[in-house]
Amino acid sequence: MSAPEKFGGFFHFFGKGDFKGLVLHLLEERPMHGYEIIKAIEERYHGFYKPSAGAIYPALRALLRKGYLSVSGEERRKTYRITREGKAYLRSRRKEIEQRFRAFESAVGPQRAALLRTNMSEVTPKQADELRGIVIEMRKKVLRILSK
Repeated sequence: MSAPEKFGGFFHFFGKGDFKGLVLHLLEERPMHGYEIIKAIEERYHGFYKPSAGAIYPALRALLRKGYLSVSGEERRKTYRITREGKAYLRSRRKEIEQRFRAFESAVGPQRAALLRTNMSEVTPKQADELRGIVIEMRKKVLRILSK
């Protein structure tokens, strides 16, 4: 990827199939409903990117068709789980996804890319709420500066 592509007004590193890879990666952590996947992605990108239902559900249907996911539950409350085939697909793409991240990092600079790599697993819920507020405020300021 020579130059970052725009997505929702922000740079991203999703190439063809990478969004589905992200969904599989999240489901590798635990089974989830569609809305939970949306919230998990929004949290992972610290509020900078929130996929729409129009992005999530077609990706889930495509992954189901390929046999990478299984689904249980009723129509309004389906739970998606990664299958053995989905895990194998994800393992086969890890190197490519890491290369895309390195390309993204070189395009936006290591300091900004490091913000997306920050390990947030040890942050308390209270700290996460406070950090989210800061990030949202910062995003508003950045957009204000860029719109001048």
